[in-house]
Amino acid sequence: MAHHSVPYVATVSVAFPRDLSLKVKKAAAIRGFRYIHVNVPCPTGWGFPPDRTAEIARLAVESGVWPLYEIDRGQLALTHRPKTLKPVSAYLAAQERFRTVKDAQAMEFGADAVALYDKLSRGEW
Repeated sequence: MAHHSVPYVATVSVAFPRDLSLKVKKAAAIRGFRYIHVNVPCPTGWGFPPDRTAEIARLAVESGVWPLYEIDRGQLALTHRPKTLKPVSAYLAAQERFRTVKDAQAMEFGADAVALYDKLSRGEW
């Protein structure tokens, strides 16, 4: 979306309600089209107990699978930086939808997530 000159683009997660609230308020104050991509895990479709929804959402962010960032008028900022990224394999293993993923596939997915997170950490998008 940011590559289409959208003035404000952000990612949010239900596991980080303060970040979500701040970004919605910021987007509301901007004139024109704004885009916020929300991560809300689905217990039924993803295959995990409903009481783990916030945990799964947090794990997505903490593993780099769902980085929290905003691009405001072309300027990228990560809005949450985990001290160290958790293994993507922990995120995958917590959900039934990934039960057929092989170790090699999980490692590749993890490498891709880390590469994207590193790119965003450098301010590149």
